[in-house]
Amino acid sequence: MKLSVISPTLNEAGNIPALVEQLERALSDIDHEILIVDDNSADGTWSVAQKIAETNPRVRAIRRTQDPGLGLAVIDGFSDAKGDILACIDADLQHDPAILPKMLDELQRGADVVVGSRHVDGGSTGEWDRFRRFQSWIATRTAQLLLGIRLRDPMSGYFLLSRTDFLEVKDDLNANGFKILLEILAGLRTSRIKEVPYTFRLRSKGQSKLSSRVIFQYFQQVWRLCSSSRYHSIRFLKSAVVGSIGVLINLVVMAALLKLTKK
Repeated sequence: MKLSVISPTLNEAGNIPALVEQLERALSDIDHEILIVDDNSADGTWSVAQKIAETNPRVRAIRRTQDPGLGLAVIDGFSDAKGDILACIDADLQHDPAILPKMLDELQRGADVVVGSRHVDGGSTGEWDRFRRFQSWIATRTAQLLLGIRLRDPMSGYFLLSRTDFLEVKDDLNANGFKILLEILAGLRTSRIKEVPYTFRLRSKGQSKLSSRVIFQYFQQVWRLCSSSRYHSIRFLKSAVVGSIGVLINLVVMAALLKLTKK
């Protein structure tokens, strides 16, 4: 059974060699491929990946020149992958590749989706400050409240699932969603989700993509998924609206504070 690891990238040239090295070390006993799916980065991330691919047959580089976006990059990578199992990992080295074998084991034991989690026992957000922890808490509670997802870390961008399940929901995914995991979970409607703990690491190179605009887009995505779900009754939606007012206020305050810290 082959594992395809997809890493969507934008201006991560400095991290690609280390990412490939860490993935190769973690997956030394597992048949795998690594796809770097780059949104035509100005720093030449795609070029770095192509050079590695010239000497490493397990690595492939996909340069996307149209329709940029994180969700679209993940979907394109999953669609082009050759593996039976599909994994998504960030290229900023904040996700720990060492847990991939355990994540794969959990999938083979019967889970439909396995998530690398910072919020279960054994996991950690590492050296985040209080403000960043508060941001994450608000975003997590929003998803749990509005989507009813029994997941401790719904904000995770580190996950894997089978190709079969991806193809089942592929045509219905909204690629504009900030968190593609939420789109997949909303489509699959499965309770067989397993979380594997890891410690979130500090970014060593490149810049974070988090911004007040991204935070607002996330809330829009969660509300859209909640509103479109045929499994939510009108009574539930009304309760969710009331219950989420406080969350929305906190999000607005959080976005404003984030903007101020950048001035």
